[in-house]
Amino acid sequence: MSGNADTVVTTLAAGRKANQLYPEQHPAFVEALDALVTAVSDATAAGPFRINVHQGRLYHESVVISEETPGLTSLEEAFESRRIESLTLHPGFTREEAVGLVHVLGLKPSTSLDIERELADRGIANATVAFLAEDEEQEERDRLREQDRALYNRLVSVLRTMSAQVAKAHHADLENASGLVGNIMRRLLEDQASVLGLATIKGQSETNLFHSINVMIYSLTLGASLGLPEEGMASLGLAGLMHDVGKVVFDPADPNQAQSMHVLHPTVGADILSRLPDDDKAPMLVAYEHHMHTDGAGFPDRPADYVTHPFSRMVAVANRYANLVDPGANREGLTPDRSIMQILDEAGTTLDPLFARLFAKAMGVFPVGCLVRLTDQTVGVVARASSDVMKPVVRLTYDAKGLELDDPHEVDLADEGLEILEVVEPESLNVEVSEKL
Repeated sequence: MSGNADTVVTTLAAGRKANQLYPEQHPAFVEALDALVTAVSDATAAGPFRINVHQGRLYHESVVISEETPGLTSLEEAFESRRIESLTLHPGFTREEAVGLVHVLGLKPSTSLDIERELADRGIANATVAFLAEDEEQEERDRLREQDRALYNRLVSVLRTMSAQVAKAHHADLENASGLVGNIMRRLLEDQASVLGLATIKGQSETNLFHSINVMIYSLTLGASLGLPEEGMASLGLAGLMHDVGKVVFDPADPNQAQSMHVLHPTVGADILSRLPDDDKAPMLVAYEHHMHTDGAGFPDRPADYVTHPFSRMVAVANRYANLVDPGANREGLTPDRSIMQILDEAGTTLDPLFARLFAKAMGVFPVGCLVRLTDQTVGVVARASSDVMKPVVRLTYDAKGLELDDPHEVDLADEGLEILEVVEPESLNVEVSEKL
């Protein structure tokens, strides 16, 4: 039966991916769904077939599914981000139900997503789900948080090694970075709020490394709002990560080099990336163009009719937001909500107006990471959006008396009847926002 389990996992993951990339009439989608129906038919020949998640691993009955199974990680993340403990498939599972199931498993996770209702609305009777209990759900959230932070730290380490390589030889090996970008991209597509929470991490040193990763996260957030396919998202993410690669050949501690770094890093970065044996030229173009303003200003100089790559304009928005919320050592940034307002103010001059507006919409009125005081005087950090843009989900960290809570917990303001009274400067409470998410 383990072979059946592997095949069901692989075909279900492939069906979800096909749903993201192709219309239903596309041959690749048809092939993926036919394979899924066949796999489920074989697996349910002797009765209902159940796969379940426990501590981040998928099982069939009591047997863990092999880590070598294609699509396993994608499906584990899909279950966890939607709080699904188990999926049971029943004999008679039809192709129409297969189409509906991959659609439902592709819906964006949110506090308002009701998987059971979505399945029922599509007439799916032969696929049933069970959900994690509240304490199990919290354990899963904590485990995923640690997993996400470990992924972020691995990317910092890879960038550190690559930066040393570029500084020494003016050459970059992007293979390891590309793989980690793909992992973060998939996590963002599963749980955008959690990945945006990673972008609140601030490095006390090596600020350029943290900045590059955060620009990548913000770029991917904008790309996801546009519905870019995975291939385009991967290219955009790598371009965001490498946009400042030209800076690593300079010594910012040297005043003479610091000025040269500011002006020349686009040209130097493009030159470094142009040497890579890769058909994707987007990272090179973004490195060169991300400081070119929509109104013709910026740098490097270019002809009046020069048209920048769309990814360059998208990364420019992400880069500007990252610099506003975290401008670097010895300078105070703006709160996330004020940074969004500044992005909108610069739309049409410095920044592309369409991408600026779409970014603001994707981030929300109160972006993830806003430290807010509520009408009952409690204080918390915006953890994710909800059905009401003015009433996000907030992770409470301080009670009404200003005492730090021993057991921080999330509240959906739309359900609790609370409102945001004000956005608080983290420095005023000596709070490291990333540690509260």
